[in-house]
Amino acid sequence: MLEKRWRVSEQPPDNFIKEFSDYNPILRQLLYTRNLKSAKQIEAFLRPRYEALHDPFLFADMSRLVSRIYQAIDTGENIIIHGDYDADGVTSTAVMYETLKALGARVDVFIPHREKDGYGLRPKTIDRLINEGYKLLITVDCGVTNVAEVKMAMDAGLDVIVTDHHEPLDILPEPLALINPKVDPNYPFQYLCGAGVAFKVATALIKNYHGSDSWANYGGPEGFLKWLLDLVAIGTVADVMPLVDENRVLVNYGLIVLRQTRRPGIRKLAAEANIDLAAADSYTIGYQIAPRLNAAGRIEHAREAFELLTTMDEDEAYKLAHKLQETNLGRQKITDEVMITAKEKLVQQEGQKMLFLYDENWHPGVVGLVAGRIAEDYYRPVLVMTMIDGQIVGSGRSISDFNITEELMAAEKYLARYGGHAAACGFTLKNKDELADFTSFLADRARQSLTDEHLIPIIYAETELAMTEINLDLAERLKTLSPFGEGNEKPRFILRDLMVTSLDLLGDKEQHLRLMVRNGHSPAVKKVMGFGLGKTWGGVLNAGDKIDLMVELSVNEWNGSRNVEMKIVDLKLKA
Repeated sequence: MLEKRWRVSEQPPDNFIKEFSDYNPILRQLLYTRNLKSAKQIEAFLRPRYEALHDPFLFADMSRLVSRIYQAIDTGENIIIHGDYDADGVTSTAVMYETLKALGARVDVFIPHREKDGYGLRPKTIDRLINEGYKLLITVDCGVTNVAEVKMAMDAGLDVIVTDHHEPLDILPEPLALINPKVDPNYPFQYLCGAGVAFKVATALIKNYHGSDSWANYGGPEGFLKWLLDLVAIGTVADVMPLVDENRVLVNYGLIVLRQTRRPGIRKLAAEANIDLAAADSYTIGYQIAPRLNAAGRIEHAREAFELLTTMDEDEAYKLAHKLQETNLGRQKITDEVMITAKEKLVQQEGQKMLFLYDENWHPGVVGLVAGRIAEDYYRPVLVMTMIDGQIVGSGRSISDFNITEELMAAEKYLARYGGHAAACGFTLKNKDELADFTSFLADRARQSLTDEHLIPIIYAETELAMTEINLDLAERLKTLSPFGEGNEKPRFILRDLMVTSLDLLGDKEQHLRLMVRNGHSPAVKKVMGFGLGKTWGGVLNAGDKIDLMVELSVNEWNGSRNVEMKIVDLKLKA
């Protein structure tokens, strides 16, 4: 069991407590730890307003983009959208495609194959699109690092519009228009995902267009835009964007749309996977919908996920949903198989501060998932690698004190290409014979920069609570902070000095743990659930043991009754 350090968030100062004395003390604490310090900020957070979304024309190149797309529509030019193969990539492709179709454009879609094409624009793709007669190329969720490829297309007479949200390189591409909140200093929020950026483009295009009545069934152009928000919410949560500012608005309204989505593909996928869309939240997206969309790009081709999202044919939607469900089950099986061999290899790396795993037979579509699991289980930066067409490719995941993409920059001489951010990366080695030198170089850097303390994860709780403070009213108040996710994590609380009165193992593999606990000498006994903790704690705990818990609270509704559910985040056994 991986030891974790518990930390309690900073408590609000007296002046904040006095100014917001009418708030529930626990809710007030939560608002403070989310850096909401004024009444205006708190109001905007607790009551997200669609009207608060930023003007898309704050992007410096948006007017140029709109003019060029209108021109293409008016003259009947062939437009091609270049997307990406993950959940954000297919949702952003769908947003752009549906918008252009509604405007009457002649538009097609190219989504690269993970193994055959790789991420982003490639010269062979540019050649193909030019030969097929396209005049305008629009990227979504990619393009900002493709300096040479954009120049190649522009020089050949293929106009390029780049819409992306990824970190740029030192040199920017020079397309006809570049829409990226991380590049444009005029735009006030830099954490949109690819689908969020595509939605800003859609908003700019539709609010100023008068030549279409395609949104009559949506109650007008504003209604058409709002019905796109289920896609935007999926992309935002799937790409782990901070759920603050604009993203909080987009996901809040996107969940409303998702619960009543008009998309047959999403409804059929929910039926196949036993997903309750009527109660959809950010967890539903992150752990149920997104993995199934991602499975297409990992194991088959992401085109199937795009078609699922955009088809209006019920029969086709059923076939695609069934296939994605089967593909996801296959992805889970492959991932589990790779995890078994990966853990066997890890025995040889005990004591190392950075982990490296390579097997030429591993499926490239799951190496990122395996890296994520290992980084979480062992709390070490890790690179997981396999081989595609004679080249070693890999994915990395990291910990909070080790920026893995910056480390790849330091190892650039070994790499044909790479990209990512602080916590995750992808890369291709120049020469497979340099694998040992590459891993040795990074292992040395990890040894120099990471202390033993860095390798003990920290988890934060909002505050300590007594068991008597946990009730349905508190759980209801916590719901006002949703949707939860990156940048607005579900609140956690520490409960100390509890006694275990009984425990049970649940699930077909006894993988879950149910504890009955009480506080000190209080006769009141409460239930807490430890999902996935059966194997780690089931054979360790006994009735009568003293424990501290870190828990999350939620409202459990069953057979018409509503109760507080306490979910264990971490557990400490006391001597």
